[in-house]
Amino acid sequence: MQSKSMFKTFLLTMVIVVAFMASWELYVRGRGFSPTYNDDKVLWANKRKEVYQDNATVFIGPSRIKFDLDIPLWKHLTGENAIQLAMVGTSPRPILRDLANDENFKGKLVVDIMETAVFSPATFITEKSAREALAYYKGETPSQRTSAELGFKLESSVAFLEEGKFGLLNLLNDLQLPSRPGIFMFPSMPHEFAVSTFDRQTLMTPMFLSSPELIKRQTDCWVRLGALNKSPGIKGDTLLTVFKEIKDAVDKIRARGGKVVFVRMPCSGAYLESETVAYPRDQYWEPLLKYTETPGIHYSDYAAIANFTCPEWSHLHPRDVVTFTNELVRILRDEKGWDFAPKTTAFSK
Repeated sequence: MQSKSMFKTFLLTMVIVVAFMASWELYVRGRGFSPTYNDDKVLWANKRKEVYQDNATVFIGPSRIKFDLDIPLWKHLTGENAIQLAMVGTSPRPILRDLANDENFKGKLVVDIMETAVFSPATFITEKSAREALAYYKGETPSQRTSAELGFKLESSVAFLEEGKFGLLNLLNDLQLPSRPGIFMFPSMPHEFAVSTFDRQTLMTPMFLSSPELIKRQTDCWVRLGALNKSPGIKGDTLLTVFKEIKDAVDKIRARGGKVVFVRMPCSGAYLESETVAYPRDQYWEPLLKYTETPGIHYSDYAAIANFTCPEWSHLHPRDVVTFTNELVRILRDEKGWDFAPKTTAFSK
């Protein structure tokens, strides 16, 4: 008798759970969201494993190169894979060091040099996500790998599993409760802002781009995160130490036959104004190229990509991402001497 009662309780529980999940999924999809991937350390580690491919280019940096590179177009134009290791709001320096110290990495590397992520006095804060992702990659267990594969399959089918939007912490953050004195509350970004693909390309959504209210909410978030901050970056011996660290890493990669190029990505509006003041080109970008003896691509030097208007000041509109990717490939091939695989192999892997 007791076993029957337990079985009925189990069935009722399952019905409630399934009904709740189905209702939540229908609600999320009804708001215009569709299945996408969690852009977390698990997905990052999955892509980190791919850097040893012969015909591939690795991209590192904060979010601009992540938004602004069209990976399918890159594959079509170059015949090679684009391995996206950039991390939102994160300094590329820990990942550059990791690749430099990996004796098996001998490939091509594009580094997004967003000055606030590379030369800010507080880069130790923006390196946190990179350190966590690297620790996960190096310590991933067989059970975690199996769980990751299952997670990827579920995420490709179920919209509410995107933790960055619908996880409990993020839903609570949407409430925008008053901050306690001395406690910084991370601003709640619009869930409609962007989505991520399995290749880790991030794209602004049509929902976001068609809503001036959502765009204003996002720019307000950037202001809270320092978009208007014109305080100067590191200088003197501290800056020289960073230059040396970057040069040592680049030299290690080139000594193994790899190639490295630095890219200054487009921005506009308040970000362009503050970054121009805080990080003058002749004090950061040019000295970095000279000290490290590394080729660079600064967007403002090329008419085709010099005058973009970013919808929320920091990342390109999807239509401009196509233009930027085309121009980036042209510059790398025609001006920087990069060789790419035959186009016929573009989607062979």
